[in-house]
Amino acid sequence: MRQRFTLFLACILTCIAMPLAAQWDARVEVPFPKGQNLPQTLISGTAQLVSGDLDAGRGGIVTISRRLWAFGPVIRLEGNLEIAQWQADGMVVQGSAQQPSTLKQSGPGVGLGVQFWVPFTGIAGELGFIERFQNYKFSTAAFSRDQNLARTWLRVGARWRLPFPVVHPYLAASYQQPITKDTPVKLGSVADLATYLSAQGTGQEFDRMWTFGVGITF
Repeated sequence: MRQRFTLFLACILTCIAMPLAAQWDARVEVPFPKGQNLPQTLISGTAQLVSGDLDAGRGGIVTISRRLWAFGPVIRLEGNLEIAQWQADGMVVQGSAQQPSTLKQSGPGVGLGVQFWVPFTGIAGELGFIERFQNYKFSTAAFSRDQNLARTWLRVGARWRLPFPVVHPYLAASYQQPITKDTPVKLGSVADLATYLSAQGTGQEFDRMWTFGVGITF
């Protein structure tokens, strides 16, 4: 009976001490986002095509993570908070006219991720989900569209921990993409071009990206 009580007390103390023993992680990444192309859309009743393209974007992501649970040295569950901003430039083509365009998204995010460590190698695979709440702005010529978006992104990554004492720096890489996306509206006339652009917040978004960065656990 006494042994059971001692074991029960040890379990309670372990649960209480877990938040104090939690490991923290800080990471800075450079993203290379790719924007969704505007489709080759023929405006009804005209010979004009509307299309667009964006280059590989630029920006930055800062992430703070906290270990929530661990199964030995192999599996770790983390919760994380981030702040991110990225943008890309391109062209919108209407008939023979070309207009420069810019797509920018920025804001915070909250996520949950799992690390799968290969023993004795310092290498881990990562799988996680990030809910991003971002301000979206698409602009071309004299027109701009500004709104707020909420998207769930899938993150698949890997990290390599460098052999340093006390703190543990590492290199990280990942591929990310939204789980769900909407599509642009259909054009019915030249006047609908403004409607098309105003709907880009649900269509002309960043739809995938690679990230490369460095981090430290402590």
